[in-house]
Amino acid sequence: MYLVTGATGQLGLRVVRRCITLGLPVRAFVRLTSQYELLKEWGAEIFIGDLQQPRDIQAAMKGVEAVICCHGSQLLSRAIQAIDYRATLDVIQAAQEQGVRYLTLISPLAVTGDRQQSPFLKAKYEVEQVLISSGLNYSIFRCPTLMSSLLPLAERFQQTGVYIVLGDPQHRLQLLSPDDLARCILIASQASQPAIFSMAHPEVFTRQEIADRLGRFFNRRPFVMTVPLSVIDGARQFLGVMSRDLDASLGTLRTLLAYESLCPASEIERAQTYFQLSFESLETFLGRYF
Repeated sequence: MYLVTGATGQLGLRVVRRCITLGLPVRAFVRLTSQYELLKEWGAEIFIGDLQQPRDIQAAMKGVEAVICCHGSQLLSRAIQAIDYRATLDVIQAAQEQGVRYLTLISPLAVTGDRQQSPFLKAKYEVEQVLISSGLNYSIFRCPTLMSSLLPLAERFQQTGVYIVLGDPQHRLQLLSPDDLARCILIASQASQPAIFSMAHPEVFTRQEIADRLGRFFNRRPFVMTVPLSVIDGARQFLGVMSRDLDASLGTLRTLLAYESLCPASEIERAQTYFQLSFESLETFLGRYF
């Protein structure tokens, strides 16, 4: 039995669907308020619970041989410590106690960079260290922005031609298909040795180039609206005085927007060779939705 936390998220849905496709029994950990009807239709076992309740984690873990951690808080959320840190530690502890064979953790590429202004990156880094020393068999996937996060922006662009850029339009970044990541997660779950993978599609974009690609894809000229980092800095200086949580969230957003977390070509080649696939392009991914 596979347990997938965050099963209704952009990655969790794909992992559950991949399990069903491969004939693997899968239990989807969902919140009562989430939309999990599609998971039921696919044939997943539904476990309704709260990751902030250790007893729910313990109950969900019964009979499980592999855990795929796809849960996470929103970056502009007060739940970073509760979800990304504390709840994930509880999942690791429950996996140890119940003799789970394997656990997957998802981290951002930026986790190895400057974490001082980002509670989110700190949480991911500290959880990685706990997992590495846990004695569990594991895989850690360090990934860039998932292409699925662009779908709402692409839909708005299709309708209006407007694309909003947060930060420097020349800031470089990479992307990764969540479908490719789901495939890799399930392949790695059969491995007998712990592993850490840094992975991304090899193409490097600027934020402006993503807008240009969408323009060519939808055959319309993009109107790019830029929100500079100075605006976020000003909001943090003003709003952070009133709320430490908001200050921390804006600090995380600012760090991720400013930090160019690029995956080394050698790591991309290693991942594509190990998993025997070529990561799909942005156009190929978008073509399945538009």
